[in-house]
Amino acid sequence: MRRFFSLILSLSLTLVFIGVVSAQTSAYALLSTPDVSAFPDISVLLDVFDASGQFVTGLKPQDLTLLEDGQRRTLDSLTPFEPGAHVVVAVNPGAPFSIRDSEGKSRYERAMAVLQEWVQSRPTDSADVFSLVTIAGPQVISASPADWLINFSAYQPDFNKVKPNLQTLAFAYDTATTAQNAPGTKSAILYITPHFDERDISTLQALQERLKEKHIRVFVWLLDGENYFTHPSALALKVLTLETGGQYFAFSGIEAFPDPETYFSPLRHAYRLKYTSGVQTAGAHTLVVEVQGGGQTLSTPPQTFEVDVQPPNPFLLSPPVQIVRQPPADDPYNDEILVPSEQTLEILVEFPDGHPRALTRTALYVDDQIVAVNESEPFNRFTWDLNSYTVSGLHHLKVEAVDSLGLSRISLSVPVAITVVQPPRGFAAFLGRYRTAITAGGIALAGLLLLGVLFWGNILHLPAPGGQERRHRRALDPVTQSVPAQTERIAAASGRPKQMPWARHAQKTEQAPAYLVRLNTAGEPLGGNPIALNRKEVTFGADPVQAIIILDDESVSPLHARLRQDDTGNFILADQGSIAGTWLNYEPLDNKGRFLKHGDIIHFGQFVYRFVLNPAPETPPPSITPEASE
Repeated sequence: MRRFFSLILSLSLTLVFIGVVSAQTSAYALLSTPDVSAFPDISVLLDVFDASGQFVTGLKPQDLTLLEDGQRRTLDSLTPFEPGAHVVVAVNPGAPFSIRDSEGKSRYERAMAVLQEWVQSRPTDSADVFSLVTIAGPQVISASPADWLINFSAYQPDFNKVKPNLQTLAFAYDTATTAQNAPGTKSAILYITPHFDERDISTLQALQERLKEKHIRVFVWLLDGENYFTHPSALALKVLTLETGGQYFAFSGIEAFPDPETYFSPLRHAYRLKYTSGVQTAGAHTLVVEVQGGGQTLSTPPQTFEVDVQPPNPFLLSPPVQIVRQPPADDPYNDEILVPSEQTLEILVEFPDGHPRALTRTALYVDDQIVAVNESEPFNRFTWDLNSYTVSGLHHLKVEAVDSLGLSRISLSVPVAITVVQPPRGFAAFLGRYRTAITAGGIALAGLLLLGVLFWGNILHLPAPGGQERRHRRALDPVTQSVPAQTERIAAASGRPKQMPWARHAQKTEQAPAYLVRLNTAGEPLGGNPIALNRKEVTFGADPVQAIIILDDESVSPLHARLRQDDTGNFILADQGSIAGTWLNYEPLDNKGRFLKHGDIIHFGQFVYRFVLNPAPETPPPSITPEASE
């Protein structure tokens, strides 16, 4: 009954073998998992084999068509290279291995010698790696030829004490699929085995499907007697090699071994493809490559890859809080020119998805209107034209960035205050603007008048005799000399701080510990009484309800600033959230404020004041330290 079952199984395997032989005539192409680390530049490896199992060389870019999510992409480069092969030698020991020939060499020793000679002949710069698997499991994985030879030579089992099974082939499959080899390295298995129990054929067929799915070629060396060459297990091994693209060889002791180099040389080739992705959304995507050649088209199975794609994130780099536009310093009365006329802004663009890429456009928005656009390098710099801003106000800035994938994003708005300081107007401004011409004209007119007086009054005549002598005696007469006022001498002798003229005027009306003196744009005091700071707290602004000191100008906020005097007599000035800001010695103040010192310059919008104490503190005399003699 068992023989009948074996016969039926052999006939079935023979029919399967004949079908497999007729089916192994198709070429195929495979892709590795795409490398998206340099997105949008994607790299992928391509294998192309013809119907005979040989690698197809000589492909050109025009022979390939890339389809990303069904959309055609342009191939940037196609580079052939040789990554080397991963050879897994799997030894399934059994008693038939120990049968010796007339020279006393066992079948296994013959096979071992062929493998050793082939491995030793590999070039020193070969990229091949080797693994050794036995019935006990992996002995060495992805080793160099020299290290592999040491382990292979040391493996000397007692063949008569072990029974062949398919565990070794299962170990070989795991090793071939999990080894961490260089990209593009293809694995193949050389399975050295005697015949095995036909009851294990179903297990072999299950392994066969897994090996075929992973495109791992299996080469079989059957070391056994000739009477087992037609054993069901032998036929099953033939089917395995044909299904996986390998080769089958049976050795009884007299046959010539094939050259292993013919097995593995087609596995040392690959192509590296690079292209620019057009993916614009995050998630899973597919890639297919069509290969045209030999009158037929091969399509790779779809290869899936995932990538995170997000729009670029632009933002302004250190934008100004306030821009003050005013007449030029050398022409403070010019009512036609305000400076600065432009403002340079820089931006920084980040890529939240971690894939930096080229930009194609950046734009600057002011109050939601585009004012500057970059469509070429540099993309990170704008020049903002300020000539149209002649009135103080608050403006909101945004920037937009568009990348090479067409993805764009607009930044959050940033407020920037533009304060416009208009030149003085009226008769005083007219005099100030044309003071040089007026002064020159006045001098010329005075000269003409003097000449007229001299001419018409006949003053050019010589003085009367004796007049000069009389004037000299009068100058020496002590009765006619003026005497300095006693009050001035007393003031000078008292050593009290000298008061400014405006301070003496203020003393006549109201005494205060400090004053604010109005200045013009040139830093000189203007006419009028200074502001007496005789309250513990004084507020400044344009709103009479909120402010004590009213400053009526567009550059002044309703409640602009607050000045208070603490218990020690120090004055503290603080801004109250004004648009144009409160400036102390040309530096902006916040709502916490700063202490004032005698002579400080204060700006409330267009208004400029000098802070002075009453009495003014004495200026210490300069000290001179003589240098020590050597």
